[in-house]
Amino acid sequence: MRIALLSDLHIGMHRSRLVQPMLDAIADAQPEHIVIAGDLVQRARRELFEEAEAILDQTGLPWLCVPGNHDIPLMNVAGRLLWPFHDYQKAVPGPREPLLELPGLKIIGVNSTFPYRWRNGRLTGRQIDRVKHLARSGPVMVVQHHPISLLPGETKELMLNADAALSGYDEAGVNLVLTGHLHNFNAVTSPSGMTQIHAASALCDRSEDPPNEIAMLDIEPDGFQLTRMIAAKDGADFVAQPPISLPRRH
Repeated sequence: MRIALLSDLHIGMHRSRLVQPMLDAIADAQPEHIVIAGDLVQRARRELFEEAEAILDQTGLPWLCVPGNHDIPLMNVAGRLLWPFHDYQKAVPGPREPLLELPGLKIIGVNSTFPYRWRNGRLTGRQIDRVKHLARSGPVMVVQHHPISLLPGETKELMLNADAALSGYDEAGVNLVLTGHLHNFNAVTSPSGMTQIHAASALCDRSEDPPNEIAMLDIEPDGFQLTRMIAAKDGADFVAQPPISLPRRH
């Protein structure tokens, strides 16, 4: 079983020339599902969500998505506080915390956005308890936009209750935690075997970011193989890198 991992498309502030190469890379890799860790769009407007939906639908694959902070309004304060997911829900119908059970992996979506704390987000104790309950039968991958720990040297503020999520997920036996938001890839495994995958941006056109990339996750009997696919800034194709072996908790 292979899953394509995407995050931070930021449609509306994206490299349009990379859309077709991204679609070609996904088609060539032949995953069965796509999982997206938020920030489909740069600004939460209906036409941008429609564009993002049209791009993803071209893959012909089922896709699971959780919201990112850019997927709820910023400047429209009334919309952000009263109906933050109105336009997001048009493009991404169904629960904002989806659950997908695949052979060898259960994927738990968590909505880490928080309208009162637009950039940094939060999790509640109830959300963490939901993950703990669902993680009783594994292996499990949690997908949310905001990370539960930061990269070395990162200056962004963590979301509220990040420490509780970090310890709660680890204690619950979660295998993988896929997050976005930082636009910078990293994969780190705790001593107990939980791996956090900080996804890079698939398409965002922000000059200070590293090159855009997506990844493929292969679910294997004894673990996982993560293959990064990086698009050089002066090129167009997403080029596969040597696979990274990730452990499977037992």
